[in-house]
Amino acid sequence: MKMLKSMLDTPCLILDIDLFEKNLTIMRDFAMQHGKKLRPHAKTHKCPEIARRQLRCGNCAGVCAAKLSEAELLADAGINDILITSPLSDPGKIARAGVLNSKISGLMLTVDHPEQVKMLADHASKENPLDVLVDTDPEFGRTGIPFDRAVELGRFITSFPQLRLVGVQCYAGHLQHIPDFQERCAASSRLMSAGAEVFKMLNHEIDTCRIFTGTGTGTAPADVLIPEVTDIQVGSYCLMDAEYLAIGHGSVNFQPALRMISGVVSANHAGHATIDAGTKAIYVTPGAPALVIAGGQVQREFSYSWDFGDEHGHLLFPETVSLQPGERVELIVSHCDPTVNLFDELWIVRGDEVIDRWDIALRGCCR
Repeated sequence: MKMLKSMLDTPCLILDIDLFEKNLTIMRDFAMQHGKKLRPHAKTHKCPEIARRQLRCGNCAGVCAAKLSEAELLADAGINDILITSPLSDPGKIARAGVLNSKISGLMLTVDHPEQVKMLADHASKENPLDVLVDTDPEFGRTGIPFDRAVELGRFITSFPQLRLVGVQCYAGHLQHIPDFQERCAASSRLMSAGAEVFKMLNHEIDTCRIFTGTGTGTAPADVLIPEVTDIQVGSYCLMDAEYLAIGHGSVNFQPALRMISGVVSANHAGHATIDAGTKAIYVTPGAPALVIAGGQVQREFSYSWDFGDEHGHLLFPETVSLQPGERVELIVSHCDPTVNLFDELWIVRGDEVIDRWDIALRGCCR
């Protein structure tokens, strides 16, 4: 029996397979045109099947994971080349990373402090060294070592035969959603160029240092123009969300493949209705309300508010519009990464038909 979207329990996440595959192709071709590889970030979708499809689409150097627990489950799903983009500092996690390094051949870790280097060396061996990248701070202060101390850290890594310096990372997450395209590109070019100088120095001194990675969906158009960049850690491009749809992307045009179906539970007032997707279903991001898809088009006269609480969403629209209890709407979620983390599965659709179900197996992997 054919299963239709209208049969799904709400709220639920759906993935339009045609738009998803188009997004993969657009980003693959975009990177290839600029001579770069992709290293897609699994923190966006937390779904091994999506990671596998990104790799199969081609031109990938591997995938990224934000946390060790994500990397462990990706490895369990048969994915071998994984870069953990956040430094590890807990001895227990570092011990687990050593185990994972013996399980797969393509694990890479980031470091931003000499103490991390020492701890990693204690859990590695000359026979099975750990591959590490120097994580540089793009003037954000979250993770990464300042540019002017990064080369020194890279040299320090080489003093441990249990470790192998393979590259440099520079990810400016705070720039990804700057609304003005030119302003965003200029800011990212300045910071990635500073990271490129670090990479050039270490690449000249250390034969194994061959990777300069970073960027995101928002800054990729600028970052691929940096000659030293070897691969880009794009994530949200494959799903898309309201935050990213609100900014310009230059010559690339990604589509909202990820959507949420929500049901109207109360409609007694002109101009607004209550739906069953509240803060427990949609991640709260100020300034990026969910948008409604109707008739295949984004209806910008609709807006979503989180002020109805945990269980319910507040959908606002012109008073000329009438919704009835039991009707359904499709929302473009505010921020895809943490919204996906609230659900167990993605329902894969083509048109109105549900064609598959993919597990969000990395859900809750925050360790």
